[in-house]
Amino acid sequence: MVREAAINLYLVITKVIFNLFRSLPVQKKTVMIASFGDNIQYVLDEVHERTSSKIVLLKDSRCTYTFRNADDKNTIRFVPVNIPGSIRGLYHLATAKHIFVDNYQVVLASCDFREEQTCIQLWHADGAVKLFGFKDKATIERTPSAQKRFKQVYENFHKVVVSSDDMGWIFEEAFDISHENLLKTGMPRTDFFYNEDRMQRATDKLHRQLPHLKGKEVILYAPTFREGRFKVDELRLNIKNLKKGLSEDHHLLLRLHPAVTSGGEWDDDFVTDVSRGYDIFELLAITDILVTDYSSIPFEFAILGRPMIFYPYDLEEYVTTRGIWFDYETFVPGPVVYHSSEMIDVIRREAFRLEKVLLFDETWNKYADGRSTEKLVTTLYKDAAPR
Repeated sequence: MVREAAINLYLVITKVIFNLFRSLPVQKKTVMIASFGDNIQYVLDEVHERTSSKIVLLKDSRCTYTFRNADDKNTIRFVPVNIPGSIRGLYHLATAKHIFVDNYQVVLASCDFREEQTCIQLWHADGAVKLFGFKDKATIERTPSAQKRFKQVYENFHKVVVSSDDMGWIFEEAFDISHENLLKTGMPRTDFFYNEDRMQRATDKLHRQLPHLKGKEVILYAPTFREGRFKVDELRLNIKNLKKGLSEDHHLLLRLHPAVTSGGEWDDDFVTDVSRGYDIFELLAITDILVTDYSSIPFEFAILGRPMIFYPYDLEEYVTTRGIWFDYETFVPGPVVYHSSEMIDVIRREAFRLEKVLLFDETWNKYADGRSTEKLVTTLYKDAAPR
């Protein structure tokens, strides 16, 4: 109750400040509120290169991304405790023609945008396994006040960028928006996987940083974070058995949530912890086999047409507590295993079901073609310079 009261007070204050600035003219200006950053970066680069729009970057408390082409003077730490930054941010939100977000932003509940303003939700995933938005089980249990707030935020998503019709349907359900709100240009960061030069630069960079990966078949294990589980041995991945069961040609990369400690009971010649200091999409460039569970990473990795293994060792519990959009075992584009021994067997036999990966890509990246950022910017900015 205290938290709810604090949020409501924050929104009352921000609404008053926003409305004061709302009397000022809308400017040729783009505001980007970032939690994650990668999609924002692609749009920022394109807007910077092809339009004359002023760009203001608002970094929320979750954002640790280092942006290129961002003017320091117009990069603001947009958190409630930074009162001057919050006021500046609200001024820019009230007077910008285009507003981009890549996550749920509670401040939008206090923003009464004008007709000439457009707020675009880029989101931070190309597809979804886990329920979110109004379909999230935790959301359903929230107070009426919180439910009202969520609706106010979602109603301010004038446009939601999608790479597929299936993800469009999910957004319609999760945010209670209409089909007309969807912008079918493809998610900006998918451009990376179609750009051979960028992919090669990422590969070369990682081979310089991790030279022991050269010539190896790289297996990336990137599980979803589980609440209350902070050690890798609680994820039930038997690394010793994997090392014993696979050949010396294999190398395991661990990409864990920052809250999870990976320990160190293995030898460096088989496993490397890449949980910190490495870009996940650059890691995918050198990944030969992806192992995951409920993550959204497979939706983009499918563009590369490479093998995936799904290891949902706690599937029944996860479905009950978190909920998922589809029947898991028939939905995922690869073999489902529940023990490390099964994973070893799949890798040895190369029983990857690549035909499912190709169909998965066709479905979930229908509008992604390597030009998603360009299409998005030319759709929204009528003065965008041609390439």
